[in-house]
This record gives sequence, C-alpha cells and structure tokens, in this order.
Amino acid sequence: MAIRENTISIIGAGISGIICALTLAKSKACKKSSIKVYEHKKRVGGRAHAVKVNDHFVDLGAGRFSSQLHHNVKAQVTSLNLPYETFPFTQLKRPQALHKSLKSILKNLKPLCDEHPNDSFEEFLTIYVGRHQAREMINALGYDSLSLPNISPHIAFDIIEKHPEIQGFSENAGYEWFNLKEGFSALTEKLYEEALAQGVEFYFDHELASIETNNNGCALKLIKDGKQEVTISDGEMILTFPPTAMKKLNCGFPQDWSDYTYGSIPLFKGFLFYDAPWWQELDLADHVVITNNPMRKLYFKDNRYVFFYTDSDYADFWRDTTLKGEAHYLSTVKALMAQALRCDESQLPDPHVHTYKHWTHGVEFSQECCPNHPMTLVHKKSRIISASDAYTPHCGWMEGGIMAGKSAAETLLKRIESEQDQALQSEELAHV
Repeated sequence: MAIRENTISIIGAGISGIICALTLAKSKACKKSSIKVYEHKKRVGGRAHAVKVNDHFVDLGAGRFSSQLHHNVKAQVTSLNLPYETFPFTQLKRPQALHKSLKSILKNLKPLCDEHPNDSFEEFLTIYVGRHQAREMINALGYDSLSLPNISPHIAFDIIEKHPEIQGFSENAGYEWFNLKEGFSALTEKLYEEALAQGVEFYFDHELASIETNNNGCALKLIKDGKQEVTISDGEMILTFPPTAMKKLNCGFPQDWSDYTYGSIPLFKGFLFYDAPWWQELDLADHVVITNNPMRKLYFKDNRYVFFYTDSDYADFWRDTTLKGEAHYLSTVKALMAQALRCDESQLPDPHVHTYKHWTHGVEFSQECCPNHPMTLVHKKSRIISASDAYTPHCGWMEGGIMAGKSAAETLLKRIESEQDQALQSEELAHV
C-alpha cells in the first residue's frame, strides 16, 4: 500500500466528524492523505445515542427525521438500507382549550414577524395578544425554549414548523416523520464502518485539551486515556464539535472564529417500560399529550413504552429530580403523569424498568440566528476549520450534523485544490 503524504486530523466522531472523514476519503484530492479521527468517548455518534431496553431501541439523543425537511438524513438511511418506521406523534390527545384556535392565531401573526426583528417571540406575542395569552400560547406549544429572550419571532415559527408534535399549528401539518428501528446509533455505526473501509483511522479516549497557535503554526494537545498527552502539529485540522466545547478551549472562541455568538438549551428524555400497555385502554397509543406540568410532552409508543421530553428549565428540573434518587424520580414521574392524564395515581402501574438522559447542552445555536451564517468557520489566525450543526439552519438535528460535516470537507477540499493550482502555476512559471 502506498504511503500517504499528508495527514488530516478530525476531532470528534459524531455524525459531522464521520461524514467529514468519509467525504474526504472518497475524494480524489485526499487519496494520498492519512485521515485520522479522534474521539474523547469510547463510541462514535455523539448526540446520536441509542440504547437497547427490553428488546427495544430507544434514542436518548436525536430521535426522528422528516422526509420533507431532512433530505440528507433520508438519503443516508435509504442508501444504507436502515430499517425505519413512522414516528406517529403528530396528533395531540386531550388537547388544551387553546389548541383549537392556536393555528388560526399563529397564521394571522406570522406575516407580522418582519416588523419585530429585535423582539423576542414572547414580547412579539404580548404586543398582539397580551402577556397572559402569550404565556398561555407558549405553554400550549410545549416547548419552553420559545420563551427564551433570544428566540425571535422568525426562529419561533421555524421551531413550530419543524417539530412533529406542533407542526399541526402551521402549514406543515402534513409532513411525515420517521425514526430508525434500531435508533440513530445504527446510522452512525454504519457510517463508521464505511469510513473504516475507506481507510479512515479512529482513535478513541482522546480528548482535545487545548489549541496552541503561534507564528510557526498551530498544535492540538489531546489527552489519551485521561493521562498521556498527544500533540498534533502537522497537516490539516478540523474540529467537529459544538460551541460549548469550543468555548472550553483556549482558542479565542467565538471572537477569533466568528462574528456571531452562541447559546444552548438543556434537554431531558425519560423512558418507561411497563408489564402491559395500559395506555391502550385510554386510546393513547401512538399519540402525544402536551401537559401543563414539568413532563410537558408525553408520548405513548404503540404497545412498547412511554416517554417524555422536556427542554430548558424543566429539563434541569428532571436532572435535579434524578439526583435525589430513583424512588423520588419515579414517584415524581407517576404523580405528574397522573396529573397530565387527569386520573388518580393509584390507576397507574409502576414501570418495571426505565432509563433517562439529561443533555446539558442538548441544542446549540447562533444567538443571532442569521440565515447567512457560514456552515463552517475557519480560525482567523490559523488554518483550523470548525464545523457544527449549530452553524446550520438545522441546529439540533442530525440533518444539521450531516450538512456541517459535508461543509467542513468541502471547505478543506477547496483549499487543497486552490493550493494545488497555485503550485502548478508556480511550476509552470519556473519552466518559462
């Protein structure tokens, strides 16, 4: 096998890092390059993290995709022949009173967004429907992030239109949604296997600790297995992890990379398995209930399990609840589920197994949320490339991760092609 001349180091083996590595490995320009991916966990996938419970795969992270919105995900799933099924949670059960008029109210308000570029969504709603009604509307939509001060009217409508539970309050009511039968980890595992077959090398338990830049270039300092230091100082370097991870490094983020600033919100998912699907008798199978309590969105997955999903302050509420012990967590779940379903706690059985996940930075995004935000950043004082779904129009989705990985690879390939053209021109001039 021919020795490859150049090294490309990619930090992060989430879907962005794997897609980036695969794109480069398949390119003509990188046939002589050694492509290495470093990951601080012992697995690939990042926020695509599925586990098997009671013979069922559940997504603790990314969990669904739309065939209308997520074309890159659909293309990957199709090409890899991954089994998928309908994600049915587009129909609300036990709707709140406000749900009946919500679509009409939002339809009338959407054309007014341009007049309020500097207002938050809650301020925008307050101007037209009053503070009490504004809070009631956000509560009825089930996504507490809609009340954040940096969520503009345009961003809020984008959130409403891109989420299956509440797309019915927009013009996207007919959009189809799916989930992978073996979870999104099946996608990243298949891509990982494909990357290995293309000659990409993966190194796990390697955590990026710092970035050093000087007049001679830059160096990445990684910690292997929590103790040994590894230095990368040659070749091209691509970082494929989110803004919060970038901020922890001494790399001047975001000011030395971007003219934008970044924020994040926490997420929490709780899954509950029972001896029998008691919710079928309540006609709740494959339906979602938006609640007024910390459970917020309660899903009943056919005859398999129940899960709930919250964001922002309520996500942290559940993290704090789990820290008080399993018994306290499960009793809180039962009490709030009974409240949401308007029944007595004694009517609900106890789950025989459960699992949950709190994501401190579940979704990351540009706080300015400019549609012209570049999908890839390049360090202003070095050649390092940064890619994240947070820079894309699909932040928080696997679609954004794929877009980010492709964009990082394309950025590097353009650089390589440009330098090759310059070298060729210099060579031609030397022979004149």
